[in-house]
Amino acid sequence: MTHHARRWLALLSGLFALSCTQPAPTATQTPAAERPSPDPHPADAPKPAVKPGTVTTLSITDFFPLHEAGGALVYDVRPAIFHSLGHIPGTTSWPKSRFEAGLATHEPEIRAAAKAGRPVVLYCTDRECPDSRTVAKRLAALGHSVAILEGGYGEWKAAGLPTD
Repeated sequence: MTHHARRWLALLSGLFALSCTQPAPTATQTPAAERPSPDPHPADAPKPAVKPGTVTTLSITDFFPLHEAGGALVYDVRPAIFHSLGHIPGTTSWPKSRFEAGLATHEPEIRAAAKAGRPVVLYCTDRECPDSRTVAKRLAALGHSVAILEGGYGEWKAAGLPTD
């Protein structure tokens, strides 16, 4: 490996470490561009109750045939740079850091998948990366049921399965 390639990998490793160790942004940490618009309803107006969704896990063994049959909607929640370097074929990049910004685009897809009986699956880098759990909890709070791919991309790749 060349000196340049080693430096590039070291940089990416540092980015990964930052992305998987930082907690999800709170309302005070969320950049203004990603904050939801103010509630148009008065504070005292009753809000409709949202039934929380469920969060489950899915093993590679159970996921692979489902994925091969096109039976799931799959989001890669790792930072976009990692998706561009390699990902599970047919997945959509939706980094945890862009959750709010991507919600308007991805929520209709999630609803359509649920209506069609297709599970929504999220994956991160590996078992230690909390990003898929963070995104899953946020989607469940909005009423969507999702599954987390156990072991994430690392386990998929280690199993010798195809990547893009």
